[in-house]
Amino acid sequence: MGITAVSGNVTAEQATLNGLRVVDLLNRGDVPVARGLANPLVRDAVRATSFHGKDGLGDSNLPVSRIRPAVKNALDTISDDLAISKRRDLTIICTGPLTNIAALLTSFPDAAKMMKELVIMGGAFGVTEYGVGNVTPVAEFNIYADPEAAKVVFESGVLLKAIGLDVTMIPKNQLTLREYAEIKKNKGRVAGFAATILNKNIHKHRIFALHDPMTVATKITPSLFEFASYKVQVETRGEITAGMTVADRRKSLQEGKTPGKKMMVCRSVDSRGFKQLFLERLTGPMSS
Repeated sequence: MGITAVSGNVTAEQATLNGLRVVDLLNRGDVPVARGLANPLVRDAVRATSFHGKDGLGDSNLPVSRIRPAVKNALDTISDDLAISKRRDLTIICTGPLTNIAALLTSFPDAAKMMKELVIMGGAFGVTEYGVGNVTPVAEFNIYADPEAAKVVFESGVLLKAIGLDVTMIPKNQLTLREYAEIKKNKGRVAGFAATILNKNIHKHRIFALHDPMTVATKITPSLFEFASYKVQVETRGEITAGMTVADRRKSLQEGKTPGKKMMVCRSVDSRGFKQLFLERLTGPMSS
């Protein structure tokens, strides 16, 4: 129904421009792109331009879009879409910090009951050996960028699924140089755009984690993913643990006495099936 931008890897303004450029590339000008909040709820913004490029799209230099941002801001756009759906049939997929969603839930608490599901790319839950932080030893970027927002969302009672570093950082789930070459040789405009985004980091690291595509894929082919229920808390006050997502993995405690709200955390992915889906979407006939 729409795309909303948020402060994260780049500014909310830049993220909005990126959204417009991408829908333009895909000839999907019918999809509105709305600007969200410019700053985290209480902290200073953190950026990841050193990895993602100054434009947040691998310095791909897509032309400025002819499309204008939505007149409504992100919060109004989401709340209006929830009101239109009414039947709890709207899923929101979050691939950045949770600032917009937390602000929505704070100003409009009934929104939690109106969402069918919230799927997030975020967290490092320790449910696999790869569930450790990428910004700090314990914190993943999207949660670290606005832990107070994550705390609001995690405690809201909304049906929540998380794709964390536990699965996105498993080596077999990441894009290889061979797979990158397959994308690069494709003549379609979408594959060309993806190859440009990937170019710098895939050659530097020889592997590339597909955090956001994997999160979207959970709604395209759910059978590729295995989730398990955990009670999770977000650390907001720790001096060296801010942004840590603490999943209670203990088996012996009584159900009612453990803190935190339950959420579904991804524990494993059908790597071959996911990679096939990802490559087909970038290089298939629909992408040309």
